[in-house]
Amino acid sequence: MSQNALLSSVRIKNLEKKIFGSGLAARLSTEPLVAVYPDAEYPNMYHLVMSLYVPDGQEPIINDDFNHIIEENTEAGVLLVRQIIVDYQKRESANSTWSLWKVLIDYAIDGPQAQAIRVMYRVGDPETSRGTVTTVKRPA
Repeated sequence: MSQNALLSSVRIKNLEKKIFGSGLAARLSTEPLVAVYPDAEYPNMYHLVMSLYVPDGQEPIINDDFNHIIEENTEAGVLLVRQIIVDYQKRESANSTWSLWKVLIDYAIDGPQAQAIRVMYRVGDPETSRGTVTTVKRPA
């Protein structure tokens, strides 16, 4: 990963969290499930939808500072990646049960655009997951 970073101002217009279920014996994904798509009307507006599994009794905390874009070397070449961190404090145990959360974020960007978004769990401090990288492309 490159250390070069760009600054791109992000304004969160809306952030909603809903719990879809709790007491789940297992999570279907160890990484966040993510989709991002551009707004049909406004060119610098995006909608991010995340499905997150966290241990029961916790609410995911979304780091709302996604202003930094990092250059990342990938098999497809260098990508500009915006990183979003989802925090929860409790480490899961072998007999943990899980809650499924749906998080919707509408945000606008002033400045450089990222080619991809990485959403990562951060459990306590400083352990992180490898994350999920999702790209967005405007229709031609």
